[in-house]
Amino acid sequence: MLFLIYRKDKPGSLPIRIANYAAHLEYLGPYAASIVVGGPTLGAGAGTGDEDMTGSFLILDAEGWEEAERFIADDPFTKAGLFATVIVDRWKHGKHNDVNPE
Repeated sequence: MLFLIYRKDKPGSLPIRIANYAAHLEYLGPYAASIVVGGPTLGAGAGTGDEDMTGSFLILDAEGWEEAERFIADDPFTKAGLFATVIVDRWKHGKHNDVNPE
């Protein structure tokens, strides 16, 4: 079952993100096969630096809501209070790559 997880950082929380980044990456390790895609979101004027991070987005393949919610709750970023909002929805993968059919 696929879940879309969108987490928006609290304003001014970059120090929390940086302080917990290594623990967050270590936490994700065992989930590598379950994370379809993911990464930080960046602000409108963003370059590529950490200072531009505004949150995170990922698609998680989980057995159900309970597993998805546990994944979020146990993340070091969540435990450190990084996120202002967390949105979780089931997600259905659509295939729309026939933009220029011949």
